[in-house]
Amino acid sequence: MRLVLHELSNVHPVLPIDYHKFGGLALQRSGHVSPVIAPIVHNGEELEGSIEWAKQNMDFMDMIDSNRVTEDGAEAVAIAYVYSKAGWVAKRRLQKGESADWLMVNNDSCLALEVSGTISGDLTSRLSEKMKQVVRCSLPVEKLAVVVRFETPSVLAASP
Repeated sequence: MRLVLHELSNVHPVLPIDYHKFGGLALQRSGHVSPVIAPIVHNGEELEGSIEWAKQNMDFMDMIDSNRVTEDGAEAVAIAYVYSKAGWVAKRRLQKGESADWLMVNNDSCLALEVSGTISGDLTSRLSEKMKQVVRCSLPVEKLAVVVRFETPSVLAASP
C-alpha cells in the first residue's frame, strides 16, 4: 500500500498547511529516506506500507517546534493511510472538544479520525488511549484511531 505524502494537498484540498512537509521532516529527522517500508496493523490485519515523500530541507527543523513536526507528521501519514486504505478524504478539522482530529468523508459515509504520533516507543498503549478518546466523539460517524511511529516507521490503527 502506497502512502504518498507529497500528494496530500492535491487529494485533500481543505488541508490548511503543508502536512506532507511535516511528514517528510519527521521521517528524515529519524534518518529515513523516501520511500520507507512501514508495517501497518489495522484491527489486527497486518499490511505493509510504502511511505513516500518529497525530500525536505532539514534546516527548517531549526525554526519549527519539534513536537509540532511529530504531531503534524503523524497526521500526514494517517491521512495518507486512510485515503489509501478506503478513499477517505479530509472534510474539516474537528474542534477542540469533539474528541477527534479530522472529519473524513468517503462517498456517503463519514469518519472521525483521531491521530497520535511519536518518535519512538510502544504504540499499543497510545492506541488504547486514542481509542478511548475517539469513542467519546458525539458525531454519528464511524470512528478510527491511528498512531504513527517515526524512528522505526509503523502505523497502528483500530476502530472502537
